[in-house]
Amino acid sequence: MPDETLETRLIRLEVGTGGISASQPAPQTSSAPPSLEDLPFEIQRLILSQAPTLDTLSALAHASPQFYRVYVQDRRWILRHFVEQTLACVLVDAHAAYLSGGDEFQQTRTEPLLWNFLHSYQHRRTTIAASDLAMQLPLEDVIQLARFHRSVIEPLTERYSIWALAALSSSPEDYPLSRTETRRIQRALYRYEIFCNVCGSRGEGCSAPRYIRDETQRTRVLALFPAWQIEEILCVHEFAKDTYGSVFDRVAWDLDEERNPRYRHIDMTSVSEDLLLFRYPECYINEEPLESILRHGLSVLSAVFNIADHDKLVELVRQSIISVRGDHRGGRYSKWIDYIILSDYQDTRRQLWYSEHDAAQDRKEKTPFDKDSPDLPPLAWVTFWKGEASNFFGNYVPATFRRWGFVMWDGPRLEASGALGHMEVQGGWPGGDPREDPFDYPTPYAEAWTGDV
Repeated sequence: MPDETLETRLIRLEVGTGGISASQPAPQTSSAPPSLEDLPFEIQRLILSQAPTLDTLSALAHASPQFYRVYVQDRRWILRHFVEQTLACVLVDAHAAYLSGGDEFQQTRTEPLLWNFLHSYQHRRTTIAASDLAMQLPLEDVIQLARFHRSVIEPLTERYSIWALAALSSSPEDYPLSRTETRRIQRALYRYEIFCNVCGSRGEGCSAPRYIRDETQRTRVLALFPAWQIEEILCVHEFAKDTYGSVFDRVAWDLDEERNPRYRHIDMTSVSEDLLLFRYPECYINEEPLESILRHGLSVLSAVFNIADHDKLVELVRQSIISVRGDHRGGRYSKWIDYIILSDYQDTRRQLWYSEHDAAQDRKEKTPFDKDSPDLPPLAWVTFWKGEASNFFGNYVPATFRRWGFVMWDGPRLEASGALGHMEVQGGWPGGDPREDPFDYPTPYAEAWTGDV
């Protein structure tokens, strides 16, 4: 037989001739297609560990008895690799949120414990890789991380993107979230949860009464991150406030002990002002119950989206508000996060705890836009601050931008929506660039600029 090319040999083998004479009877071959169950154990294990979501992993593990046996036999290894792949650059934040939200931590917390935890968290952010951390985690921690990510973080990521992109005159369907955009949102969610865990409370019996209460100290907690990442957290905070504002609209009458006839048997001297969700006659939202429910963090925020029964929603809001009383409530008019992002608290923090981010600003370091990456300043931030380092956040930035989620999005989305041009024009700061004299208080942008792109 003349020499055959490799391609010809493969074709002959595929059709089953393989050099056998046409006059000879073909051997009996199995008609069963190749099966994943026939793969070596190591390959099956790797397939499970590379599942893109927890739902996919569950479906694979239950697809066949063999895959289920592989999962049960090496669940620790599979889940560790799954968490490493799924959480990637947010794993240290996710783990810190999990640790600070645990019952033991919450019920035994003291101020020294809280600051020790924050210092350790900051150190781990800069010194440990996600792959190393994943391999160190106990199985129970890995399971809880995966559950929280699946049940709370992933649904809130989707809801946040829909909320913010609606204001940006865009939609997730026009440009599906990139991996970088998803990471930014999820990182902000986890860090918001950490802030709530160390500065907020779940109430009597769930959290010790000690938390980081002082306004300047709470600004210091935010200053663990560069300013553009603080703005990510503030974008999530705006989303939480707007969500609860809508919820308050739905349940305010049910909780209004002063006006609702269902409470006519209650002595008016015992009416709880904490449950008066709106101030009358102006009908503006009551900041104190709003602050109380915000302090609970993401679990309550996630729950309000999942409760279909109206009475259950009313009870969730009631319990979330009244549980944060006495030593567990904030100082009067503390306004949770909104108050501490004002310029005077930032100036005090800067004087007491001068950071590397402050130094970069004072040196007027250039921050040119390089690429869309979770670890680099996004195009919106670079554009607004004219390509120079800034460690200012809060009322140094237009409130409208935060409603758009401006630091969450990649360049192509910003350009397509028209927001980028708006940010470039508005980076003109009434009264001059605040970085030239950082102790001059800026004009609040919320009053200067309003409206959509």
